[in-house]
Amino acid sequence: MHILFNCFVFSQDYKINGNLYSVENTPITNAIIVVYQGGKIVAYTYSTSNGSYEATFKLNNVNLTNLKIVANGLGYQHQEKSVSIKKKSAVTVDFTLVKKIEQLDEVVIEAWEKIKVKRDTITYKVSAFRDGSESVVEDLLKNIPGIEVSSDGNIKVNGKSIDKLLIEGDDLFDDKYKLLTKNLDANNIEEVEVLNNFEDNPVLKQFQDSEKVALNLKLKADKKNVWFGNIDLGTGYNKRYNTTANIGLLKKKIKLFNLSNLNSIGNTAISQVKNTGIIDFNSLAADKKNEKTNNEFVNIDNLSSSNFSNNEDIFNNSFLNSLSFVTHLSKQTKLRSLTYFTYDDVNKQNNNLTEYFIEPETISFTEQNTIDIKDISFATELELKHYSKNETYFTYDFTFENNPTETRGNLIFNNDNINQLQDDKRHNLFNHLNITKKISDKTLLLTYAYLGINNTHQNYTIEPNIFSDIFNNNENSTIKQNSKTPLSYYGIISEFVAKGIKSEYGFEFSATVDKDKIESQFKFDNQTAIDTLTNNLDYKNSRLAITSKYNYNISRLFKISSSLKISQNYIKLNDSKQQFFFVNPKIRFHTKKTKIGNFGISYGFQNNLPQSKYLTENFILTNYRTFNRGLDNIQQINNHSFGFYYTFNNYKKQFLINSFLMHSFSDKSYGLNSLLSENANFNQYQIIDGGKLTNYNLSITRYLKALSSTLKLSTQQFWSRNPIILNNTISEVINYNSNYRIQGTTYFKIPLNFKFGFQYNYSKGEFDSQISSNNYIESNLDTTLKLSDKWFFKIENNFYSIIENNYLFVNANLNYNPENSRFSYRISANNLSNITEFKDVFISEFQRNETNFRILPRYLIMNVKYRF
Repeated sequence: MHILFNCFVFSQDYKINGNLYSVENTPITNAIIVVYQGGKIVAYTYSTSNGSYEATFKLNNVNLTNLKIVANGLGYQHQEKSVSIKKKSAVTVDFTLVKKIEQLDEVVIEAWEKIKVKRDTITYKVSAFRDGSESVVEDLLKNIPGIEVSSDGNIKVNGKSIDKLLIEGDDLFDDKYKLLTKNLDANNIEEVEVLNNFEDNPVLKQFQDSEKVALNLKLKADKKNVWFGNIDLGTGYNKRYNTTANIGLLKKKIKLFNLSNLNSIGNTAISQVKNTGIIDFNSLAADKKNEKTNNEFVNIDNLSSSNFSNNEDIFNNSFLNSLSFVTHLSKQTKLRSLTYFTYDDVNKQNNNLTEYFIEPETISFTEQNTIDIKDISFATELELKHYSKNETYFTYDFTFENNPTETRGNLIFNNDNINQLQDDKRHNLFNHLNITKKISDKTLLLTYAYLGINNTHQNYTIEPNIFSDIFNNNENSTIKQNSKTPLSYYGIISEFVAKGIKSEYGFEFSATVDKDKIESQFKFDNQTAIDTLTNNLDYKNSRLAITSKYNYNISRLFKISSSLKISQNYIKLNDSKQQFFFVNPKIRFHTKKTKIGNFGISYGFQNNLPQSKYLTENFILTNYRTFNRGLDNIQQINNHSFGFYYTFNNYKKQFLINSFLMHSFSDKSYGLNSLLSENANFNQYQIIDGGKLTNYNLSITRYLKALSSTLKLSTQQFWSRNPIILNNTISEVINYNSNYRIQGTTYFKIPLNFKFGFQYNYSKGEFDSQISSNNYIESNLDTTLKLSDKWFFKIENNFYSIIENNYLFVNANLNYNPENSRFSYRISANNLSNITEFKDVFISEFQRNETNFRILPRYLIMNVKYRF
């Protein structure tokens, strides 16, 4: 790296080089070395990954040959040396730095027993948070302050989704980490580490700070370098069972897990392998992973309620097996693999009353639904990572998925019996190649290439002919619809990044292609397909884009980030062609680790084009009563978004605040023009006026030392205004939704501890001068009693109050863990109050939906677990 400062034309070149090592004789990376002449800086540079450095410069005053060199590394005491170059043009100066001892490098918080805060790593000793009832890792994480596990298994740390879940520093599951958290025995875990400013890419880690967060699970010492695992056999009455078998091996060169589960207690296997990752196209190319899903129009499985946290409405027989490993092929090369197979046989039932409050009179109908689903999924992933000696980092990721599903629906609609058959076949192929090249200490080149091929084939059958009045044909005919929606997409994105003293520049070029097809045919029996219900859409979007980025450190605490993306879109829709030119700017002002927390404000302007599902020429049947049709032409949508966030993390006192506010609006939107009747709905997309959306979230978590408890207060607020056309009436839909929640966990040193929560939900809607509102309450109280060192008892209470209907779900389990034994025993009793029906009510601006769900009846399971 060459740094040039003010110099004379005839001045001589000088060079200073050397090495930086710690007192333990390990190289010190990314330390800064500054050369002074007479108190002025004449050169600076950074140490490389092997601790070496080199600075070449010219002198302002060739008569002043005494120089001072200062080396400063993060976490080390700075060191100064003086040299006299005189007639020498090259000097070697080595440094040995001593670690800096700071008061806050490591803090042991007495009130929390064993929590360590060391720079960006927070380590939780899990023994301080166990209550004795935990079965899998997910149960354990729910007890740790600042870590949130949602009902679908996704994990957040202080409101931010985790980037990775590591085990002993290695990633085995990527974005499918629920396989690990929902199956690995909690008894194996010794510590949980929260890694702030996490970066998996070693080249990026040297180059810039990260805003990611990850979790690292550290196992007990006796689980390392040996085969370990458990077999957990559970069976009970009412045909309920829950059995797991896990085996693992953690060595320096290889880590391996085989996880299996067989159950009938509502835990579907497919839910554990659904992607949890989020694509972030605002980050560097090395962070991107573009995996798209193609169109699926038909879905007759709509029998779920958001209120159920334990899948109480799902009657299932499910099987899961996953094999994952990561191995070090060499010191610089790592291979990761994940292969899984899932099978779900699911049954759901509900009764539904729907009312549309529209003019000239209310439309109402009843449904009695029974759905049977057989879902199979097989997938394999391979990921290869290589870090070359010339500081280039390669990753290649390959995934293949096969997911056939059979869905059978029996429906009684206003006393008429309707049978529905839906057969889906899905095949997905994903390829990702990322290359990160460090050109110099201040410049970086990133390249990302991807290829995806997706195919979905849906066969949908309805009998008898429920549309005989519409089509004037035989009511004993069978309705058949066949649809194919292949999707292929590929592209390359290359970005050059340069870093200065206070600024960072980026220049990105991308070339991408999306090819999307929709083929559908609708017919009765084996007759000729109906032209007005047949689609053959061919949609292609070829895009060239250039993005410039500029980040500037205003001071040590404040930073501004900006980008400007210019793109040219070449659209081909069947035989027509169009071009769209977009200019999309973004800007963000934010702080960096201030004592009062971090905050930021942002603005973004985005041009959007419609997805292919909005462009079908004719109608497509999506369920037994709904037809959808697309737009006649393509128009761009302009969207403005404003954001504000504030976070405060004081891990020493366990005081955490997370909040964000987002507001967006568009000039126009793809809205629905809907015709609703008692027997069928016809929806057609068209361009209508744009809408507005505002979303606000706030959560405050605090450890109360006097009460030995963690308390969390949170609220979510949502406002929206969107125009719609309903039965030829144009009006604006105005919605407001909110919830307020208080929850807490106690860590008493007595044998009794609690988890509690209370949430109030409120919604209000307005349409065509009519206003409707709805509210309900949900709460929970979990009590854990340590009867002795061997016996633990836990009872869970979940209460709902919805439109004067009250429900109390009670679950209990008794755990017996003998000392010095590989066996443990558990008795679980679920739904002790034996609720068999749950009524959920949804009220919107123009609709009231009342649904009765069938619930898993009371059952008891006895488990015997053997650990080895």
